[in-house]
Amino acid sequence: MKTLSITLVALLQFLTIGCTRETGDTPRAVPATILIAHATQRAAFRIVGADTLSDSTRITGIFPEQDGDGIAILFADPARGVSAGLALIDRQMTTPQLVWPDSIIRVWWTGPHILAFATTTGEGIRLVVDIHAAELRVADTAAAGGVPRPPGPVTADESVTLRARAYVDSIHLQPATQSRQTTLVYSVTRVIPSPDGTMAAFHSIARDTRGGQMNPAWFALDRTTGSVVSLDQITGPAGELPEQTGEWSSNASFFYAKGLAIWEAEIQRSSKPQT
Repeated sequence: MKTLSITLVALLQFLTIGCTRETGDTPRAVPATILIAHATQRAAFRIVGADTLSDSTRITGIFPEQDGDGIAILFADPARGVSAGLALIDRQMTTPQLVWPDSIIRVWWTGPHILAFATTTGEGIRLVVDIHAAELRVADTAAAGGVPRPPGPVTADESVTLRARAYVDSIHLQPATQSRQTTLVYSVTRVIPSPDGTMAAFHSIARDTRGGQMNPAWFALDRTTGSVVSLDQITGPAGELPEQTGEWSSNASFFYAKGLAIWEAEIQRSSKPQT
C-alpha cells in the first residue's frame, strides 16, 4: 500500500508539471494598436450665399475651427475673376456663406468662433467675431494691435517623414534600386502633425516620366506604433485631392477638400489581438 501511494503521488506531480508547461507554452494574444478611419462628406461647395459657382472653381485652402464646427474655405473662381475669395460654413448652415469676395492673403482663428483674415489691400485685419451668428458680420480692425498673430507653420520631424515615405514605397512596391524611367513614381508631398503631435496626416501623389501628377491620396500615421490607415484616394488628376487643402481640427478629425466638397475623416485607435 505504501508503494502504491508513492506511485500515485509521483504520477500526480508529473501530470501537474505537464499541465503547467503546456499552459506556459501556449502563445498569448498580444494587443496591437491599429488606426481606423471613417470619412464623410461634410459640405458641398457649389453654391456660396445666393450664387452658383462656375465650373472653373477650385478650393485652394481650408481652415477648420478647433472644435471642427466652423470651416473657413479659401477658393478661386477664374471664370468670375475671383482669385482668393473667402467663405464660411458650420454644421447649421445648408450652404457656405460669403465672408469676403476676393484678395485674401491670410486666414486664421484667433479664438473660439472668431475668424481673422487679411487682404492684399493692406487695410489691416478684419474679424468675424461670431461665425455662428444668424448673419455674419465683418468688423474692420485697421488698428489691430490686440489681434493675435497667425500661428507659424508646423513641421513634422524627420522620423515621421521617413516612416511616411517608407510606407508609400512599400505599398507601391518601389524599392530604392528600381528603375524610375518607365513607371509611375509615388512620393510624399506633405506631412501634417496632429495638434498634440501623436499622429500625422500625409499626402502622396504619383508622377509619370513626363512629370505629370496623378493618383493623390491622404493617409494617417500613428507616431507611437507606426500604424498607417488610408483616409482617401483618387485614381485620376492630382488636383482632385490637393495637398494644400488638408488640415487637422482636433487630434481625431482631419479635414480635406475632394473636388468641390469638404470631407472629414474621423480617426480612432483600436486594439486587436495579435499572436
